[in-house]
Amino acid sequence: MIRKPLQLALAATALLATLTMTSCQKQVNNNSTTEDQTETVMLSAEDDAEAEITFGEAGDQAIGADAESGLGQIDLFAGANTGNADDPADYGQETTDSAFNGNRCFRITVSPRDPGAFPKTITIDYGTGCKGRDGKVRSGKIVTVYSKPLVVPGATAVTEFVNHYVDSVKVEGRLSIKNNSTSATLVITRTVQGGKLTKPNGNYIKWEATHTHTQTAGLGTPGFPRDDEWTITGGARGERSRNGNLVTWSRVIVEPLHKAFTCRWIDKGIVKITVNNQEALLNFGNGTCDNKATIAKDGIRREITLR
Repeated sequence: MIRKPLQLALAATALLATLTMTSCQKQVNNNSTTEDQTETVMLSAEDDAEAEITFGEAGDQAIGADAESGLGQIDLFAGANTGNADDPADYGQETTDSAFNGNRCFRITVSPRDPGAFPKTITIDYGTGCKGRDGKVRSGKIVTVYSKPLVVPGATAVTEFVNHYVDSVKVEGRLSIKNNSTSATLVITRTVQGGKLTKPNGNYIKWEATHTHTQTAGLGTPGFPRDDEWTITGGARGERSRNGNLVTWSRVIVEPLHKAFTCRWIDKGIVKITVNNQEALLNFGNGTCDNKATIAKDGIRREITLR
């Protein structure tokens, strides 16, 4: 009778030690070396950039589908960008049919089809694999519900993903777009909730974000989107799992990002990434249209390729 409390105490201590060791194995060691901390922040910045690009393109495709189906002329950031790789059409060219043709490997369906009937659901179906002009292979579906034409202030578009992959990465989550424009300025707010990118090996990136897109050029030519330019502000938070190790970070745009209709990439702006009080700056460049960005921390710089 006397020994049972001691045995229970020892068992509880052993259990606590086991749980503590397991927890430590799943988290980044805060006592790691400066070199390890720098690498952790660098990798977090790369993962953040990947999420930015992936969910940004998904939003562009949703708004591109809106323009393709004749619901509006907003055509933000060059539309769907999902034509067949051999399609000779210019980037962002609008099409209006909702069936496969010789230049497209995806299908767009609209329900209800009456142009004045809302809410309206638009589905982009990439089938089992559709190679875009950007070289990426997409599969599955992107489904967007529009409350009204997105050119109308207050309109919303909510996008969800159905077994959707970009190359070999599974894309999940909800992307909400809202037109917060005034009479003088076109403003679009994009929010990512429950965003997740899962790699074939099980590693993943989780991402939540709210960004405001403000049009800075091309307002005077609504029927000619190729001269449109936008600035992007806002922040996000992310989590990644690599080989069972979890890292969380936050990000804030410290110099507005710049996006032009004629360029697939963000070509300017700076994002600050913070991991356990360690900071790095992700620099998208000086306005040159390319798929390069630079991460800098403690005098160390690394160039990454955006994908």
